[in-house]
Amino acid sequence: MSTAHRPTWDPAQAKDVKGGSRQFSVRDMASHTKLKFRQAGQTSVDEVKKRDLRAELLAAEQEARNKKRKAEGKPPLPVENGSSTAEVDEEANKRRKLLQDALEMDKDDDDDEEEEDKGSKPKDDEADGRRLMRELEKIKRERAAEAERKEREQLASDSAARDAEIATANPLLNLAAALGQTPGISTTVPGTFAVKRRWDDDLIFKNQAMSGRDKQGQFVNDLLRTEFHKYVDLL
Repeated sequence: MSTAHRPTWDPAQAKDVKGGSRQFSVRDMASHTKLKFRQAGQTSVDEVKKRDLRAELLAAEQEARNKKRKAEGKPPLPVENGSSTAEVDEEANKRRKLLQDALEMDKDDDDDEEEEDKGSKPKDDEADGRRLMRELEKIKRERAAEAERKEREQLASDSAARDAEIATANPLLNLAAALGQTPGISTTVPGTFAVKRRWDDDLIFKNQAMSGRDKQGQFVNDLLRTEFHKYVDLL
């Protein structure tokens, strides 16, 4: 019998706790109390500046291509592409340095013109400046032509992909695929949607007078006329 209804003659009294509870969850403790900085070997700014990221990227791409060719059973590509790319980079660097020298030469010529009289510039420097400016214009035209060519190729590929998707996605436009034929093969026989056998050839309302004839491999949507039900009548 419960005694919850009885009065409490000696109630619980609180005690004076001076220290208090010093227990707390480990999840409430401070986890990170110090800042972490990059150490040596953790791709700091100075280390990244010293690395040749372009060479590393080219080497990684070469390794990935060789791994893919190895999986396909093909021999790996030779490492001669690095030398060719290096030659291209060297040529580009030379051209860039030549243009930089031309710009610096023009700047020096402007300073000299302010200090000296006009018309004291040698003819050779003028010829070199004009030649370098023509080279600069030629480089700009080549880059513009290359960008235009890439844009045309991209538009052509996008248009071809869109046309292929439109031609193959709609079954009314792709009759060969809808009829189960191999697409892309030209034939003189016109395509038709006629099937060998209709699905309603053996309905119960069709050919009632010819029920005594044996039909091999027929399918009926009436459970009482199926091939299995005729054996039930013998039981």
